[in-house]
Amino acid sequence: MSNHAPQQAMTRRGVLAGLGALGLSSAFGLTACSTSTPGNAAGSGASEADTIKLYGNALGEDAQKAAWQAVVAGWEKKSGKMVKPVIFPYDQAATQLALAAKSGSFNGVAQGPWQLLVPMGILADLSDLAEGMDIPRAVVDGLRVDGKLYMLPLTASGIGLVCDGRIADEVGLKSGLTVEEFATALEKIKRQDSDLIPYAAVTKNPDLKDAVHWMWGWGSEVVTKDLKCTIGDAESVAAIEWYKELQDAKLTKAGVARTDARIMFARGQAVMYDDAPLANTFVKSNGGSAALHAAIRPLQRPTAKGLPSYNRFWGSGLACSAGKGEKTSRDFISYVATDLSAATALYKQSALPPADKKVADRIEALQKDTFQIGFASAVAEHARLSPWDTLSTTARIDTAIGEGVASILAGQVGVQSGLNDLRKKVETALEQG
Repeated sequence: MSNHAPQQAMTRRGVLAGLGALGLSSAFGLTACSTSTPGNAAGSGASEADTIKLYGNALGEDAQKAAWQAVVAGWEKKSGKMVKPVIFPYDQAATQLALAAKSGSFNGVAQGPWQLLVPMGILADLSDLAEGMDIPRAVVDGLRVDGKLYMLPLTASGIGLVCDGRIADEVGLKSGLTVEEFATALEKIKRQDSDLIPYAAVTKNPDLKDAVHWMWGWGSEVVTKDLKCTIGDAESVAAIEWYKELQDAKLTKAGVARTDARIMFARGQAVMYDDAPLANTFVKSNGGSAALHAAIRPLQRPTAKGLPSYNRFWGSGLACSAGKGEKTSRDFISYVATDLSAATALYKQSALPPADKKVADRIEALQKDTFQIGFASAVAEHARLSPWDTLSTTARIDTAIGEGVASILAGQVGVQSGLNDLRKKVETALEQG
């Protein structure tokens, strides 16, 4: 399966949020195909259905359930058709979707790891739906596989820095810093209060794929557009050496996962960490104070050697089966992505602004949401898709990167040798993707 994700940042078009990290693992060695044709409403074999299945975790999670119930109810009322939920935990999505696809029972709309279904040739091309939406072109093009769009983005953003603005102002921590100035600000925090963690960066899996955006910032491609791995080059080595130096200087903390960082930040134990655009809601859900919630601020990632800084793309969307019931499934996806009431429900109840700027601009409350507006400018505008985001082995690659960098940070292996070993693992996963 080939990939044509551009190595570039997303353009500024009001990109405001994200739903969940893309991709889970699998490695089907088949050639991708589809019954749908770009530019058409549906493929020649597409049909209507009175009931469609909705595979995913959203209707089973407290944080998303109410919003998605409202969306489903709205579409059922409008269309006169029914949605049959097929609910499974997020961490079981890869297994459950693969089982449904391999058994021939997959039929309907899916949330989650769409990449692993592409090689099986059962997904509809949704290119025409995207053509009617105002989504950054870099996002749409970066998610294509052999020119086809199998997942329509509902949300599109990045993993970026967020901080306690009150302390940030005291030490000069702001957007537009160089990595040297950034480290100096962290040192000021540590001097002022040695009990504080200046930067609760991810330093262990499952989220050490965060290392990728630092390697990008130093000038390493990590993986090129033609799927050649560059990990272990001078640029990636410099980035990880710097990242480890922060930990050695106790400006970050060893053994921190994203969930740990959220709790530390909410409790006032850390001044800054990396997260998705739901970071402000995690302050509340982890017991953070109203004052901290009001002070949380997104920051543009610092730059190295005068090069642009980047954030890992973070977002999600919907895919659907081609053929039987495809027209109805496509109608549901279009409704979720573009209907104002659906988008408003997702935003108000789950803090999930839509990827489509035309829709986002019509949600009045969103236009007053200073955190989301700031996150769009400081983080989403600089988000970048990786060339392996569309591969069936995408999660394997991210896991390998996380494990490799984690071993370096733990002092189990040197930076250069650790990255050289990591490159070999990534190369194997790329070949199998």
